[in-house]
Amino acid sequence: QGLSKMMNSLGYNSQTWAMCQNQLELGKDTDKFIYHHKDNFFIKEFKKFLCLRYTFMFEIVFFNFGSTLYTPFASHRYKNQKGINFFRLFLYAKYRNFMQIVEIKLLQLFNVKVFVQYQGSDARQKRFCMENFENTLPQYKTLYTLEDHEIDTLKQQQIKIFDKISSKIYSLNPDLMYVLPKRTTFLPYCHICLDHWKPSIAKQNNHQVIRIAHAPSNREIKGTEIILSVIAELKKKYNDKFEFTLIEKIPHGKVIESYRNVDILIDQIHAGWYGGLSVELMALGKPVICYLRKKDLNFIPKEMMHELPILNTSPSSLYKTISDVMEMAKEEIEQLGLKSRQFVEKWHCPQKTTKKVLKDMK
Repeated sequence: QGLSKMMNSLGYNSQTWAMCQNQLELGKDTDKFIYHHKDNFFIKEFKKFLCLRYTFMFEIVFFNFGSTLYTPFASHRYKNQKGINFFRLFLYAKYRNFMQIVEIKLLQLFNVKVFVQYQGSDARQKRFCMENFENTLPQYKTLYTLEDHEIDTLKQQQIKIFDKISSKIYSLNPDLMYVLPKRTTFLPYCHICLDHWKPSIAKQNNHQVIRIAHAPSNREIKGTEIILSVIAELKKKYNDKFEFTLIEKIPHGKVIESYRNVDILIDQIHAGWYGGLSVELMALGKPVICYLRKKDLNFIPKEMMHELPILNTSPSSLYKTISDVMEMAKEEIEQLGLKSRQFVEKWHCPQKTTKKVLKDMK
C-alpha cells in the first residue's frame, strides 16, 4: 500500500487489491478488498473469479507475498483428511492449481509486466533454515516431517514460476535471498509516511526510569516467552529502574500512542532481520533491540549495513544487551533514537524506494 500510495502521488495510476481486511486493520488503505470475511465459501470463490479481470485492466501487476490470486496449497491439507472432507479438499486443490495456470496464461496473453515481492514465510524454507542457521524461527527447529517437505516443495515450485514470468523479483528480508533466484533485489520496507511517524520523546514521570516495550504480532515468531523470562530476571537486578510494557492485540491505527510513550523497543530474537514494526519505532526516534543474522547482511547495501543503528542481540545475549541499555544515560538513548530516525529517513523513505521500483518498471 505504501508503494502504491506514493506512485499515485507521483502521478501514476496505481491500485492495491487484497483478499480480505486484516482484523488488526493492517492494510486498511487498500483500494479494493476482494471479499468480506463473513462471505461463505462459494461467494468468496465467485468474487475471486470475477477479479481475474485484473489481468486485462492493468499494464503492470505487482504481486505481494510471493502469491497470485490463485496460489495453490500444499497437498497435506487434503491428504490428512478422510471421507467427504478429503474429496472436497482434493477437488478444491486441483481447482486452485488449474486456476493459477489460467491466471498466468491470461497475464501472458495480455502482455502484463509482472513484479513480485517476498516478505518471509512465502519463501523461507524449513530444511534450509534447519541446516544453515544456528538461530532461526522456532517452527523451523522441530522435526522435519513429510508435511514440511510438501510445504517447502510448493514454495520452490512457486518461486520457479515467478522466476519465469516476472520482470523483477524483490525481497524484503535478506535471508530469503539464499533460496530466491540470484537476480533477486533487496528492497527496504517503505510502508510508513515519515510525516505521520514523527520523532517523539516519551513523557517523563521519572527521569531515571527507562521504558522498554515489546509488541508481538506473533509470540512464537517474536520470541516473546524468552523475552518475558529475561525481563523477569532483569527486574530482580534493576528493580524500579525500568518499566516494561507488552503491547499486543491493539488495532494498528490506535497503537501509535503506545509507541510514543516508550524509550526503546525489543522487536524479535529469532528471524534474523527487523520488521515493519522496527521501522515505525525508529521513525518515532526509538532505539530497537533485535536479532540480526550477520552473514545475511551481505545481501543488503554495504552503506546500509554500516549505518544500521539496531542493537543486535540473540536469545543467549538478550540479558546482556538490555543490561547494557540500563547502564546508558537517558541522553545516550535519545541520541541512538535520533540516529535511528535518520536511518529510516535515508533507507526507508517511501519516495526513494518507489522511484527505484518505478525505474525498474520502465
